[in-house]
Amino acid sequence: MIPPNRLPRTSNTLTLVCLAHAGGSVALYRDWQPRLPSFVQVRMLELPGHGRRRSASPHTEWPALIAQLADELLALVDGSAPFALFGHSMGSLVALELMHALRERGERAPVWFGASATISPARRKHETHWLNCSHDEMIACLRERGGTPAELLDDAEFVDFMLPLLRADFHLCGVHPAHIATRVAGYGAMLPEATATSSMLDCPIDVFVGRDDPATANRADVDAWAEETRGACAVHWFDGGHFFIDTAREAVLAVVANALMQHGRRVQHARGVAA
Repeated sequence: MIPPNRLPRTSNTLTLVCLAHAGGSVALYRDWQPRLPSFVQVRMLELPGHGRRRSASPHTEWPALIAQLADELLALVDGSAPFALFGHSMGSLVALELMHALRERGERAPVWFGASATISPARRKHETHWLNCSHDEMIACLRERGGTPAELLDDAEFVDFMLPLLRADFHLCGVHPAHIATRVAGYGAMLPEATATSSMLDCPIDVFVGRDDPATANRADVDAWAEETRGACAVHWFDGGHFFIDTAREAVLAVVANALMQHGRRVQHARGVAA
């Protein structure tokens, strides 16, 4: 990790809000806080139907999900203090939609976005079959991605318990491209003449990818994340598959820490210029 004497001196707290993958829980980030700079506060935004919110019904429509989570996100971040977003797999798509929703509401933007284990949303395939997919198809997909112990996938009771949530999440991922088209054409506060350029973000994006992840095997699809922002975009590759975020945790957190430290340095520089 970054030595403490290299961390920027700042009185400002930066809130890092983390979102998890399809079918997963934000418990994925339970060990992040002590491994990041002291000015970073890790907060986790759990989706309905996931983790501790398992009793809530999962969403199957993007507008309803984002409307709810945008309110919850604003409650997590402190007043005018800076915040950043990190999403793993489906969490990246949710974070992206939250940023657009906040802009449409006239709220402040995040200072940084970490997109993990997914290709650019503009390159995703449009899939509408997941709500009614077969048991076998879902299990095959989970086996390919890894991260779920084989003994659980062989447990019929466990699979039956998880199947409604997985179908809902995979459906949202599958129809996300259509949602982008709706947003650009007039979703929320967008004007009819809105263009792809006007819908771009302004914050820097760091993209995190596993070298052995079949979901991100096409590098051009990963590099296309740069088309989502007018800010800088960098791609970082790590050893491991779809859940490299666990197996290469220290390397991932080093990149996250460095990105957030850069924000701290920009704040210090701006204060020096103003003074």
